[in-house]
Amino acid sequence: MKKLSKILSLSSKAGFTMIELLVVIAVIGVLAVAVLSSINPIEQINKGRDTRTRSDAAQLINAVDRYYAIHEKYPWNVTTTTYTASSTLPNATFTMGSVSGSGADAIIVTTSGEWNYTDVLVSTAEVKEGYTNRLKDDDKQLVFKDTGYNQTMYACFLPTSNAFEQEAMENCADGVTPDAGDPGVPAGVDPCEDPADIDAANMICLP
Repeated sequence: MKKLSKILSLSSKAGFTMIELLVVIAVIGVLAVAVLSSINPIEQINKGRDTRTRSDAAQLINAVDRYYAIHEKYPWNVTTTTYTASSTLPNATFTMGSVSGSGADAIIVTTSGEWNYTDVLVSTAEVKEGYTNRLKDDDKQLVFKDTGYNQTMYACFLPTSNAFEQEAMENCADGVTPDAGDPGVPAGVDPCEDPADIDAANMICLP
């Protein structure tokens, strides 16, 4: 009888009470909230997207430069010489006039639905088709180049993360990003809406 009561006594002490379990769950919940608030997952996701968009922009510029070095013309001169430049980007609307040109000196502004020239880069193996499909699907970049063989080609995008918005504001304030009216920037294009306001539609432009 004594042995039986001992066994029953031990078995009753072996588990956790409901109160103890609730306390542990509450503590884990508080720690999880603290960790999530410090990491800010939405910011991390947006930063990852901005990083990918910047990488895509750099890859596009390099591919166009390689194409021109080999063929001595730009890929958009193969498909068309006239682009209607108007588009809506996330959180900002750009209303631009039409730009046109011919030969290697054509002015180019790439916006919504005007990514067909990137197919030329695929046909010459400068980039892969999956990359150009992502450019067309995302449609987050504003690409322009002024007339002249030696003019700079720009690929700009509107950042979504706080870190990239801060960088865009600083680049605009420092003159790293071309501004409206600068040489090479088509009329109606304004990559730096307000260099002093982080909430403004300031863009990051490469190179």
